[in-house]
Amino acid sequence: MCFPSLGFLWGPCLSFLIILILFEGASAGAFFSLVNPWVLADSLSFLMEVLVVVVLILSLSCSVKDLKVGSDKGGVGIDGVFMLTSLFSFFFFFFSSWMGLYFFFEASLIPTLWLILKWGYQPERLSAGLSMLLYTSGASLPMLLFIIWMGRSYYSDEVLLCKLSMALDESVHCWIWVFTILGFLVKFPMYGFHGWLPKAHVEAPLGGSMILAGVLLKLGCFGLVRMMWCLNMFMSDVMSMIISLGLWGGVMSGFISMLNVDLKGMIAYSSVGHMSFVLGGLLCCLPLGKVGGQYMMFAHGVVSPCLFALAASSYDWSQSRSVTLNKGILQIGPLFSVFWFVFVMANLGCPPSVNFYSEVLMITAVKEASLWLLIPMSLMTYMNVISAIFLFSYPNHGGVSSSLKAKNSLSDRYLCGFLFSAVLVYMSFLNLDYFV
Repeated sequence: MCFPSLGFLWGPCLSFLIILILFEGASAGAFFSLVNPWVLADSLSFLMEVLVVVVLILSLSCSVKDLKVGSDKGGVGIDGVFMLTSLFSFFFFFFSSWMGLYFFFEASLIPTLWLILKWGYQPERLSAGLSMLLYTSGASLPMLLFIIWMGRSYYSDEVLLCKLSMALDESVHCWIWVFTILGFLVKFPMYGFHGWLPKAHVEAPLGGSMILAGVLLKLGCFGLVRMMWCLNMFMSDVMSMIISLGLWGGVMSGFISMLNVDLKGMIAYSSVGHMSFVLGGLLCCLPLGKVGGQYMMFAHGVVSPCLFALAASSYDWSQSRSVTLNKGILQIGPLFSVFWFVFVMANLGCPPSVNFYSEVLMITAVKEASLWLLIPMSLMTYMNVISAIFLFSYPNHGGVSSSLKAKNSLSDRYLCGFLFSAVLVYMSFLNLDYFV
């Protein structure tokens, strides 16, 4: 059943997206575009702003059931929580001061926590929300202390002024980098600090999972890029250790995803593996790694929400996320299986998707940093491919489950969102030189 009041969202959101493209396109060639003292934007900021708008449209279009529940209960609806989270993320991506970045980085947790606690499906949502809050807030405290130290030392928390001051001051030791970027590593999340992410995905409603995977994980990626640039980070033994831990953690995430029996859990651990790719590409401190990481950030931000939407559609058919109760979709919903195939192929890096180009660039950059790192990188690629194949095979092949109740057709909302996302992922390679 369609939700007619959502129709007015497509026009304004797409118009806003076009205005952003026209506004930023003129300054895409410059490294930074300072519109006013509060704004600091470059091509990566613009890309993340576009991603916020796209994921917001997708999450609102696919969350009709939760929107109806929210309107019945009264108060702030789930659509308002989505928009508030997107607004905080939007400000984070172009704010020009470190204290402002930290404020919006932490402020985005508040509506996300409210989303999990109020619209979560399971009784364990309280522990999942508290786990997310403690992980992310606790790990970002060293970054807050470092920002305060920068303000006292350089009498400013502006990103550009701190960059210029850091270029003349080499007093920041390599080990300080670890504690400074710890909050961003948790938000990635890096394996070992990832315990909050599968819990949050499993307990969150569909739109919450889409916002979390598509936008909130990119806050950690974007903050890491900014911090590395500001602190003039270079490849060192400390960086090699973090990269090794992240890549081997990606291998473990692939194993866990392959053995998981929950569709949402499989997609969540697959996200951890892909973010390990981004971590390795960025921390090798090479231009190819940075560009590949930016490609992966955008591609993952579009593909992962669509996979969660597909898992939620399977839940609507069977009332279960178990892989044993979601089988045989190919026989009763061929069009639905087509979209499973399209986004799973993009997730494992099939050309010409953006994921393919990003993986090639990041593997090349990691190889240049250290040949030994190719071992975990190759294993992680292999495990991600196997887990993606399992993710497609479990719900689509096999005999039709007795608990699976097919719908007459795929919802128009899902169909439009999936088509738009597929075009975005598979055709964006035509404009990859935007990041160079």
